[in-house]
Amino acid sequence: MPEKDLAEIIQMPRLFLDSLGVGIAVVDAEGGRLRFANAEYCRIVGYTLEQLITDRIDFFEFTHPDDRERNRLQHERLLAGEIDQYQLDKRYVRQDGSVVWAHVIVNPIRDGEGRLRWYCAVVEDITATKILEGQLAAAEKLAGLTTFNIVVETDGRSSGSPASSVPSLRDMMRRVHPDDRDALEKVIRRAIVKRAGYTQEYRTIDDSGGFRWVRGMGTCVDSSSEGRTHLVGSTIDITETRAGRDGDTPEPIRKILGHIERHWNQKISIEQLAAQYGISPRAVYQYFSAHGVSLGEKIKQNRMQHARRMLCNPDPGDTVTSIALKCGFNNSGHFAKEYRKMFGETPSETLRPLPRLQ
Repeated sequence: MPEKDLAEIIQMPRLFLDSLGVGIAVVDAEGGRLRFANAEYCRIVGYTLEQLITDRIDFFEFTHPDDRERNRLQHERLLAGEIDQYQLDKRYVRQDGSVVWAHVIVNPIRDGEGRLRWYCAVVEDITATKILEGQLAAAEKLAGLTTFNIVVETDGRSSGSPASSVPSLRDMMRRVHPDDRDALEKVIRRAIVKRAGYTQEYRTIDDSGGFRWVRGMGTCVDSSSEGRTHLVGSTIDITETRAGRDGDTPEPIRKILGHIERHWNQKISIEQLAAQYGISPRAVYQYFSAHGVSLGEKIKQNRMQHARRMLCNPDPGDTVTSIALKCGFNNSGHFAKEYRKMFGETPSETLRPLPRLQ
């Protein structure tokens, strides 16, 4: 075999490792001396291989100060044999002061006799992902949007995912207004039982003790790899929209919306509302027509939400017909049809009891 071809074959492992899209580094178990680093690893940490080897730079030196203790604790557990591997997201500070986010996986390497010889670190640059996550979080906060991912166990208990801001269904329910809690819980329970989705408007209690209206949306997703079910979804703050407080909403319209919210179970005509709040009926019709929904539809949606809460938390002796009448629906058949269109199930299904969430 020609010497040139032999040299290329010898170089192939190094060429292969340098062509990978992730960083690879091998460190002595004793002393922590770097033995090997591929090109991507050097790019991520911002040092040449010669600098890393000659200057014996410890990886903790270019780990961001805020991440060092967390990294050190994991590495000590690996050294002590408490864990077989660790992985974490952390930041590297390069020579030029720039910061790179990386996902790091560290595994021990043993020789043929089982003795620990080296540690191998696989490092993936996730800076772009972290930037996008930050931008998404900022956009969600601006829009009043929050997301959640709750693991639903087979026995009915639940726990939040590691990335979730909602640890469990029980914790989520604690922030729901007491008057809306039973209705929301029943909707979610039905979604879990049916492996389906839900949409529900309800009030949440803020840190000051006041409340905000939100529209909650969720669905159940089965994970075959985990053998578990996730309830994933989001809530968006609709307080201003529900109260008609958009910047271009005339004061009489805001008062009308507030009236139908407070007196949802009282019958009143649009003409009476217009006269009470100093606006012509025509102006009321024009405003809601321009916004894609009639005032009559707004009133119906509001009453439907109240009917749903009453069906989810009925009083003794309540029936679909009696609740429909309480909410201003005289035709129970029409009520059931509109209810199903709005909530994806019949009033009887909502009224039917389900096991409580754990």
